[in-house]
Amino acid sequence: MEENMSESNDTKIAAKKLESSTEHAKKALGAATEASKAVSETVKHHAQAAYEVGKEHITAAAKDLGEAATATYGDLREQAKSKAGEYQEKARAAWGDAASRAQTYQGETEDYIRQNPLKAVGIAVGIGFLLGIIFRR
Repeated sequence: MEENMSESNDTKIAAKKLESSTEHAKKALGAATEASKAVSETVKHHAQAAYEVGKEHITAAAKDLGEAATATYGDLREQAKSKAGEYQEKARAAWGDAASRAQTYQGETEDYIRQNPLKAVGIAVGIGFLLGIIFRR
């Protein structure tokens, strides 16, 4: 009878540990998903900032070239506008490409996390550790 009671206690302990590990895995998945979203948002933010800076410089370049064209040659101004338009289109394409890549990376990251939750937690911990070291300097 003591043996059955001991087995029952062991079974209860094992069930509690299994439940606890499941909860920890769910929390780890949630943390890894949040890390993925944070990385994605950071990439989007940097891409947007780069796009805006590029847009400002292109606008300034077009203005400068336009003024130079007015002072010297009328058709040079048209060429400058054309080049500015080309660069603006390239900047838009680069922004679209960066946003697409960010979404792709986010989707791939979420899939990887779902398929490998323990690895994802390990990676997130490692990245957090490295970022902690970097930001302390």
